[in-house]
Amino acid sequence: MSFARELARRALSIRSETAPAEAAHIARRAFADTIGVALAGADAPYLDGLEAVLDTASAPGQATLWGRGRRASVLHAPLVNGTAAHALDFDDCSTTMGGHPSAPVVPVVLALAEWTGATAGKAIEAWMTGVEVETRLARGLLPHHYEKGWHPTATLGVFGATAAAARMFDFDEERMATALAVAVSMASGLKSNFGTPVKPLHVGQAAHNAVMAALVTRRGMTANPEAFEHNYGFFNLFNGAGTYDAEAILRDWDGPMEVLDPGIAIKQHPCCGSAHSAIDAGLDIVAREGLLPADAIERIETSTHDRRLAHTNRPDPRTGLDAKFSVQFLTAKALTTGRIRLADFDDASFLTPELADLLPRVAASGHQERDAYLGRVRVVMKDGRVFEGSASTRFGRGPTNPMSDTELRDKFTDCATPLLGEAGAGAAYDAILSLGDDDRFDGIMAMISGKGDTA
Repeated sequence: MSFARELARRALSIRSETAPAEAAHIARRAFADTIGVALAGADAPYLDGLEAVLDTASAPGQATLWGRGRRASVLHAPLVNGTAAHALDFDDCSTTMGGHPSAPVVPVVLALAEWTGATAGKAIEAWMTGVEVETRLARGLLPHHYEKGWHPTATLGVFGATAAAARMFDFDEERMATALAVAVSMASGLKSNFGTPVKPLHVGQAAHNAVMAALVTRRGMTANPEAFEHNYGFFNLFNGAGTYDAEAILRDWDGPMEVLDPGIAIKQHPCCGSAHSAIDAGLDIVAREGLLPADAIERIETSTHDRRLAHTNRPDPRTGLDAKFSVQFLTAKALTTGRIRLADFDDASFLTPELADLLPRVAASGHQERDAYLGRVRVVMKDGRVFEGSASTRFGRGPTNPMSDTELRDKFTDCATPLLGEAGAGAAYDAILSLGDDDRFDGIMAMISGKGDTA
């Protein structure tokens, strides 16, 4: 039996009625977090250009563009919403995947739910399926896949989103396998474009391609059932012989769900997760010593794992988006202000004179310790005092240190208030978290469309 067929068989074993109740709650949190960060990213200037290319204004369709006051086709809405969801790099994370599991999946699930009138229960089951597929693929492909330069949120996310779309369309095993094989030829996303608007576009494109793969499969498209394991297939071309373990992907589907263990981490800092341990190490110092004035600092030394430093070693960020991937900027910001906020990455104001003067005195180095999430910060003050901090942050808060529903509500309202108003943002969050299995999404989509009064 082909790998795609084996994967589809396992994906179809994910059922809401047999999944732990906590998994459904995590799904609602993922819906809320993804929508929230997408609303915060909905005014990214490049989304206007994307909509112009898609001509959404003259071709309204079946699904809501979150926070943008319009509708688009069931293909184009996931493309725009997926891009917005990753625009701020504030979306949820998976340590297994080395990326962001919900951003490519939630826009697909909700667009198809809106189009077909599906219930929340069905959407939750589809999300569970999508996240299990993409994270379990990562079990057999990472770390080599990531270190080679691929962006797993896109290259693996397209398969999670395709599996989720297949569940929304009630595909059987054969048709889900076909859709996954179609998606093999639609996987892409290169780390060379990290720090540019193309990175979030990767996610939108993965969502779009997933819906495309499912739709053409519905219309009779066929694909090579061995598209994953073929000599010129996904495994050998994207990873290479000897660098993947297909059996690891197919093992233990009767064990704990990935969404529960190691779980889905909700980001508390709106920037690249690979810099979070350094940020938290800096905040550890601030908690003990108070804020450190930039002009009183002689130098700052950071140490993060080589795998993380590879794309966060940006000593001279030129834009707010670039600064999201600069461990030097982010650590200095944490030490001098005590937090990382959405407003810290405005192109016109992110680089204050004080930070511009401090950044040349920030040195970033890498380590290869067993704990790949360990970050250390050492600060030497001009008066000779030395402060040290450390933290092990697994891409945001995981199951051992979860963000509470109340804290997630605060994050959601911070993201959504500029578009929905404070009352509207709070009402939208509460509606998402209280979704019943038989509820539909019409009311929530109306709340997050961006058409309402934000007073």
